[in-house]
Amino acid sequence: MATNKKPDIRRGEMSFIFAIVLGLALGLAIKKIRIGILIGLVLGIVIVFTGWLRSARK
Repeated sequence: MATNKKPDIRRGEMSFIFAIVLGLALGLAIKKIRIGILIGLVLGIVIVFTGWLRSARK
């Protein structure tokens, strides 16, 4: 019997944090920390939103 597993909340949090760190690294690379934070937040929100949409469809 197959059991339906809900996506772990930790996975969403980890992807959000990863996106913020990625944005900060990008911001450091282009020497604009504020832009890096904004990019990280936008990426994190997009990742969490698409994950939420995918889980809402199932």
